[in-house]
Amino acid sequence: MGTTSGQGKTAGRGEGPLAAFAKRPMLKYAGFSLLLAWHYTLWFVPHSFALVPLLDDRVTYSWLVNLGSTVVFLLLIALALGRKQRLSNYRWLRIAAPTLMCVGTLALTLWAVSLPTPLLAYAIAFLLGPAEAALWILWGERYACVKANFSIRHIGTVFGITMIVCMVIAWALPAYASSAFTSLLPLASGALLIVSQRDGQRRFPVLLPEQASRSGLKNMAMVSTITFLASVACYFLVAIIPWEVLPTGDTSFTIGTLCGGAIMLAIAGVCALSKDRTNVFKLYPWLLVFEIVAFSLFLSDEAAFFPAFFVALGISALFEILLIMYFGILTSKGYTTPAVAFSFSGSFARAGIAVGNTLAVSYEHTPELAAAITPETCLAFICVLAALLIPLVRQEYNIVALTATPPSKDEIGEICAEVAEEFGLSAREREILLLIARGYTTNSMASKLVISPYTVNTHIRHIYDKMQIHKRSELLNYLNMQRSDY
Repeated sequence: MGTTSGQGKTAGRGEGPLAAFAKRPMLKYAGFSLLLAWHYTLWFVPHSFALVPLLDDRVTYSWLVNLGSTVVFLLLIALALGRKQRLSNYRWLRIAAPTLMCVGTLALTLWAVSLPTPLLAYAIAFLLGPAEAALWILWGERYACVKANFSIRHIGTVFGITMIVCMVIAWALPAYASSAFTSLLPLASGALLIVSQRDGQRRFPVLLPEQASRSGLKNMAMVSTITFLASVACYFLVAIIPWEVLPTGDTSFTIGTLCGGAIMLAIAGVCALSKDRTNVFKLYPWLLVFEIVAFSLFLSDEAAFFPAFFVALGISALFEILLIMYFGILTSKGYTTPAVAFSFSGSFARAGIAVGNTLAVSYEHTPELAAAITPETCLAFICVLAALLIPLVRQEYNIVALTATPPSKDEIGEICAEVAEEFGLSAREREILLLIARGYTTNSMASKLVISPYTVNTHIRHIYDKMQIHKRSELLNYLNMQRSDY
């Protein structure tokens, strides 16, 4: 469940400007946004690789290797940690992961990818995967500790601005300077992570019992599967459109990714103006609708390739950030660990991108077959996306119910029984837990159970100790499945 040692020791004392920056409600997402910006700046800015073109096969295959490695290690780390362990307990990772990413980025962009044999480049791209996965999950655990609410107007604004600023800077710099700038982004992310942890907050949300959390995990699995399939379709369309026919040429990927950041900023602005906190759940089906529109444009006429490309690429850049907001909220409610939530948010979207791109590359290597079946493949993807809309809308209602709808009396009784089983409560502690959930005061519990108020308080302290909860309001929030604040 995480330790509580040192909580609050440094908060508010000796706080420097960087620490104050990291604690602001909106700017606390800057560190993770820099991590995302590193990925897109490295693989989507034209001269990130100083000695070879961005669309060289060696760069493309290195990117696919990196995507696969990141996906595998995100899932492996989450599996290895389980429900009890935390990656942030390994404090050396805060320095090791961003340092490896920095050195690996420089080696890959300035040297390895230009060698006659690409094996070393692929090896470096692979090694960047576990480092990126570790830093990704470390940020997820950090946000769990500070009880981040993953507001779309906060994380969307910061992500959009960070993405646009970093990519424009890297694009404007000369080749070698661009590589150096990109390599510094993981170090900046790691530095913000270290600074943000100086507030001493180490408490993680108390996990719901396994039985109660299954509904959240089922929802995550369904949304992740839909995202994987949508990402496959999205990136197949991006990669199957010949960039040579686009008026923006080999800068199309850069401009398309910038469009994704701009769309995220626009979404955040709409949410801020509407003050609708559940907008994140309502956006997802619309992404599938616009993806269907992109396929329709592609099939309609070659003149429509340009808007189809940018719509598809912009949408693909949004999937993982929306998943983070989806699953981050479930993490704050105790349905899953931050490692599982963040590994799902990164792995399924990126796995879909890798599969979609690989499928498109296989078509490019068999042009006769591609010419014959590409339209049919696009029609099949349109049908799949349309079919996915129904379960996705259903998941929207499910996740709102999981995070906002108050539990019924029967649900509260079930959660109390599961809590007692999960945390090994005694028979008397079980009785008192149920009475607390029903709103009994200490004196009324003492009267009902024919024991002294002192004995009741002793049992309550034991319950708190076993559950690592510190006061009645936290316990009531937990027994209400943490649905009271949304």
